[in-house]
Amino acid sequence: MEIPESTVDHIEDAIRQLSIGTSEQLTVPSASRFMSLFAEAALLQFVVSWARRFAATSSAAFADLEIDKDNFNDQLAKLLGKPYGVAAWVLSKKLTDSNGAHLLRSSGHVYSRYLDAMDEFDFRGTNALREAQVNLLCIQGSNREYIRPLYEGQNATPKLRQFGEIRVVVQDALAQLASHWTAKQLLEVSEPVTQLVRELVENSDWWARTDEKGNVYAKGVRAVMFRLLDIDDNDTQKFAGRNTHLQTYLMQSLTEGNARRPGLDSDRGNDLKVLSFAELSIVDSGPGLARRWLASGAAQRRAVESVTELSLEEEEAAVVACFMKWATSSGNANRGIGLFDVARLLRRKNGFLRLRTGRLAFLFGTRSAITDIADRLARENRDASAQYVHLRDGTHVFLEGGKMLFFLRPWSSDALGEVEGTSFSMLLPL
Repeated sequence: MEIPESTVDHIEDAIRQLSIGTSEQLTVPSASRFMSLFAEAALLQFVVSWARRFAATSSAAFADLEIDKDNFNDQLAKLLGKPYGVAAWVLSKKLTDSNGAHLLRSSGHVYSRYLDAMDEFDFRGTNALREAQVNLLCIQGSNREYIRPLYEGQNATPKLRQFGEIRVVVQDALAQLASHWTAKQLLEVSEPVTQLVRELVENSDWWARTDEKGNVYAKGVRAVMFRLLDIDDNDTQKFAGRNTHLQTYLMQSLTEGNARRPGLDSDRGNDLKVLSFAELSIVDSGPGLARRWLASGAAQRRAVESVTELSLEEEEAAVVACFMKWATSSGNANRGIGLFDVARLLRRKNGFLRLRTGRLAFLFGTRSAITDIADRLARENRDASAQYVHLRDGTHVFLEGGKMLFFLRPWSSDALGEVEGTSFSMLLPL
């Protein structure tokens, strides 16, 4: 089995194959490839799911590595500059080069250059090509497991920094990625990004390090990935793939934006619109939202080894429960508004969300969807005082004060394969 093309559509096709195939060997190509929106997170989740499915027999074959070549370390460093490359290297039982020669896991010491860059706040140096992207990774069980810029303390259980300190880190990263931005722009973008990072990293701390029974995973990966990108209205389908909701969101955002540029490769001349977006993804290799909720947050707690033990309706109800205000699977009675606040923030900032966990994928975003859901609420005579409504089309609507606050709508009508962990991928127009 090969790493799929870097679009969400192709990755989901490959995830479906995992549930029916016996592909113990995964061919991992070079790191130089186009990534559509949310593909980096989806690809990392795919590799984790493959490695967990074939834990005892998994073998990663690195197609562009030859152990006897002089450039071996440089090529390996480029590969490990991608989160999916790190996951394949760390989680696979066996590692081979393009000729089938056995690779020593210790060769991965070249990855330390990215950890050094992360520790030194050289955020452009955390990816292979020094692109406008930041990759912050935790490798469970490693000497430098925690993302040091985000944590304080050097003991066994470092503590996540407070909001103000994390905002400084986010502003520093943004300043390196967009050196032309003004101080005002940095502040405006860093505020919501910091809130999203802190809430979701703290959530992953609670449910990513252990399985549904509370046993610490021997191996695991957690990642915070952030990039800035410009999208024009010729590129919306390339970045969005087949998802019409995401295509609509991009087109609406471009229509509302003011930036235009000459269409160098277009017959539309100066009519080509372009808008900058921040893409933020938080990915973990834990048991996923439903299994964690059932083990720690549900009224009748139980350990579920695989979501395939549940009906889709049971799994969906468990995921939705995580978004209820004051719901918590952390065991901390003072928590319970994290995911609720994340969704509320995205609504306020006209953001877009893709959530992938278990056999489910949801989205949030687009003004047209908000209008459509409001109309459905009215047509279906729903109780305006309710805090939660499940519409007939499968959309989960969360309300506050009689008004819709946010929603989770199925990503597509297609049946999805099972994935390990949880990924939150978000877009914010800039």
